[in-house]
Amino acid sequence: MSETLIKKFKCFWSWELEQEQQWLREMASQGWHLKARSFFGVYSFVQGEPADIAYALDYIPGLNMEFASRLEPDIHYQKFYHQLIIDAGWEHVLSSLGWQYWRMPVRNGKVPEIFTDTASKKSKYKRRLLEMCIFNFALFPTAIYPPATLRQWDHSLAAYIIIFGMVIPACLYFSYASIRIYLRMREMQKI
Repeated sequence: MSETLIKKFKCFWSWELEQEQQWLREMASQGWHLKARSFFGVYSFVQGEPADIAYALDYIPGLNMEFASRLEPDIHYQKFYHQLIIDAGWEHVLSSLGWQYWRMPVRNGKVPEIFTDTASKKSKYKRRLLEMCIFNFALFPTAIYPPATLRQWDHSLAAYIIIFGMVIPACLYFSYASIRIYLRMREMQKI
C-alpha cells in the first residue's frame, strides 16, 4: 500500500523557528506528518493519524560537527548529539542544510522542548549567526567595492550578473539575517 504524500511550500527564516515548529505541529494535528524538506522550502508530509506532536529544530551544520564542537567544547556533538536527544525521547525526522528536525508526542498537554534553558536555546542561534557572519565576511569585499572585481573580470556581463545579481543581494541577506538573529537572541535573554 502506497503512502499518501502532499507537498507544501512555506518560507521560514532562521529567526522564525517557533513559527515553523508551530506550523509543523498544526500539520500533524491534521494528520500530515513531516517526511522531508527541500532546499527551497518545499515540505513533504505523509498522511497518518492526526496527533498532537511537537517539533523542535536545532541548527547543527552537518558537515561541520567538528567546528560546532570547537564553538562549544564541553559538548561533543560528533559522538553524543543525536544519541543524547534520542535518549530524551525525541525522534529525529530529518536534516536539511544543517537544520535538525526532531519530534515528540505531546503528553498531558505539556509541549516538550529539547532545550530547557536560555543558554542552550541561544546556542543554536549563535551557531547560525556565526555562519552568517562568515559568509558575509567572505562576500563583503566584493559587495563593498564592485569596481575592483569588474575591472579584474574585464567588465564582462558575467561579472555584472555575479556581483549585482548574486553577491550584493546575498551580502544584504546575510547582513539582515545576522541582525534579526542577534535581535532574537537578545529577546530570549529578556525572557
